[in-house]
Amino acid sequence: MAYHKPELDSGYYLQHFNELLQFVAAHYQAVLTADSQAFISDFAALAPSAQLLLVRMLNRKGAVFCDSELSYDEIGAPTPWLTLLQQQGFVAELQTADLADFWLRLTKHTLWQLLELAQQQLAVPLELKKSATKPQLLRIALSLPVDWLALIRQLPQRYVVLQRQAALSYIYFLYFGRIESNLSLFTLRDLGIRQTGQFKQVFQPRFTELAQAQLAFSIASAKAPIQALTKKLKPLTDVATIRAELQPMLTMVEHWPQTDDPQLSTKRSERCYQLGRIAEQQRQMDFAIAFYQQSADFPASERLARLYWQQGEREQCQSYLQQLLNDPACDEEWLFADDFFTRHFPAPGTVSAKRSRLTELLQQAPSIGVDELYLGKAEQGVIAHYQRQGYQAFHAENNLWLALFALWFWHELFEHPASALHNPFERRPRNLSAGLFYSQFADSIEQKLQLLAEPTATQYLLSALAAHFGKRNSICFWPQDLAEQLLPLVKQAPAKALATLLRHMAQDFQRCSSGYPDLLLIKGNELAFVEVKAPGDKIQRHQLARLLALQQVGFNARLEKLHWIIDPDRLYVVLDVETTGGKAGSDRVIEIGAVKVQSGEIIDSFSTLLDPQRRIPSFISRLTGITNNMVVGAPTFAEIADSLAAFLNGAVFVAHNVKFDYGFIKAEFARLAIPLDMPQLCTVVNMRRFYPGHASYSLGKLCQALDIPLLNHHRALDDAKAAAQLLLLINHKRGKPEHATT
Repeated sequence: MAYHKPELDSGYYLQHFNELLQFVAAHYQAVLTADSQAFISDFAALAPSAQLLLVRMLNRKGAVFCDSELSYDEIGAPTPWLTLLQQQGFVAELQTADLADFWLRLTKHTLWQLLELAQQQLAVPLELKKSATKPQLLRIALSLPVDWLALIRQLPQRYVVLQRQAALSYIYFLYFGRIESNLSLFTLRDLGIRQTGQFKQVFQPRFTELAQAQLAFSIASAKAPIQALTKKLKPLTDVATIRAELQPMLTMVEHWPQTDDPQLSTKRSERCYQLGRIAEQQRQMDFAIAFYQQSADFPASERLARLYWQQGEREQCQSYLQQLLNDPACDEEWLFADDFFTRHFPAPGTVSAKRSRLTELLQQAPSIGVDELYLGKAEQGVIAHYQRQGYQAFHAENNLWLALFALWFWHELFEHPASALHNPFERRPRNLSAGLFYSQFADSIEQKLQLLAEPTATQYLLSALAAHFGKRNSICFWPQDLAEQLLPLVKQAPAKALATLLRHMAQDFQRCSSGYPDLLLIKGNELAFVEVKAPGDKIQRHQLARLLALQQVGFNARLEKLHWIIDPDRLYVVLDVETTGGKAGSDRVIEIGAVKVQSGEIIDSFSTLLDPQRRIPSFISRLTGITNNMVVGAPTFAEIADSLAAFLNGAVFVAHNVKFDYGFIKAEFARLAIPLDMPQLCTVVNMRRFYPGHASYSLGKLCQALDIPLLNHHRALDDAKAAAQLLLLINHKRGKPEHATT
């Protein structure tokens, strides 16, 4: 059945705005500031057409508006309503501080009008051409010594600037719990795209104290300026200017009060950590240390300890590490502190460790040989390895534990009257990240944890699956084989193991909800969890923490690294494409050249020009020599798709910069609704790895350095043949014993 998009009422946006204001007024009266309260009451007193016009403006980008852009059928002429909005303080006339936004909103026609008015004030005539671009005209305008506000007021159109934006942003924040600029979620709801109301209909406010709400708003509002600071500092080289930009940020966070609210404390720490990293990037280590000292959480604590060490403050570093060991904020913090302390402050008479615990763990892990057909799909390769040994193997990772957690505590998370869902759009309770879930529902949680030891545990799980499977939420997703994973887990887990792990998640969801091993293995009554590391992968500290947590409660949880098995008879297709441009999603292939390689020999080839069904840009013709005339009468991709698919079948896809060529071929197949999923090998990456030291790894430069013939560079078949020679060199190195496990 075809989907019919619902029709929205002409005033739908005002309905959404009023719905939000009424919700905030009903739930957040205790934390409304005087400005936000005045905004709500003043808006309610406006005439309906003025309300419609204001909300239209609020839902558009920018703060500066021209009356000629504000004509809507449901409103009529905007002039009287703009006047009313100005009288009520919702809009104001343009001021000097608003000119930057004004220039961004200006049309070329209006800009030309302004320049003609400016000409009347200038003694020297302007050299203006109507053919000039808007940026060119704007550069001229900004260089002129004129009173722009006076000239703007002479224009036939009227410009206004939105006011009271801080009050509105605060209102939006109370509703959404984050900084939002529009009500698009309401529109998506009305169009049937976003579901709401599937969990509960009665909501509690997220804030009950004004100071708490204002601190949360301040911390949330800092996100955008911090992101902007990164871009602003990047091109700067003057130290004094950099420090002048960092100082207001440090003053800001120093004025944020420390708080007992776990969620706010975490958010405050995140902002301080972000600023500390920015300061480090700018090599302003005193600022970095100051920012990290304002944080009360990991990983800022790790950066602070490392900076103490780097700055030569050995005693302070040792003392701080001991503090972290005595009272760690989380498992990852303790693991870092223990590792760093052991390596840099060894006990008398012992030798400091040269490698970190993470490196040692990875080095000592057993290695599994996996066919290189699984390149880029390490977990699938290990799954196939264990399936051949009779195991059921699942890619479980975090979702296995998140789904069990969600199903076991569904009522407390989503349906309880005190559940921390604060509006109909939320799908993850806020008390999880705040660390308040366990304390809020401790009695109920402990009763449910006891069920895990009861014979009825699997029945409870099945009932929860039947009731909630498929419901959209922001904790877990619902794979079809979820029951096949969860039922054996609940049946065969060591005594009290699941209760311990779920309790930890309830107490500290943010720390204990990620890092779980990739695979779940089941064979008879045997359960095992495996973290898979392909060549080049690193183990993260939170992954080690989860492995240790699983081991401590009795699970078989381990790390396994893999090495690629190179079949001497493996089939490779080395392919090169020439295209109309660099974007696979919008540009098209104009030539394919490919060679099939097996046992060190080129055994077949495939080559064709293609009609891209668009013109070939001149710069592409200059680069490749392929002109529009050459592709007249050439087949389209659709006409050669079947023969190319047959040529690729069963092979490893190889290219020089494989992401480019594979991306274009995959996109061409996708236009025909044909999926492409092949193992890939990049000759650029592997030449860098096995043949280091070249000044350039471009195909042309490598061929020149290695005496590989390349007569028609940027023609697909010639490039593919040259890349095939690189593949043979790579495989020669990969087959040697010293590279057998890499």
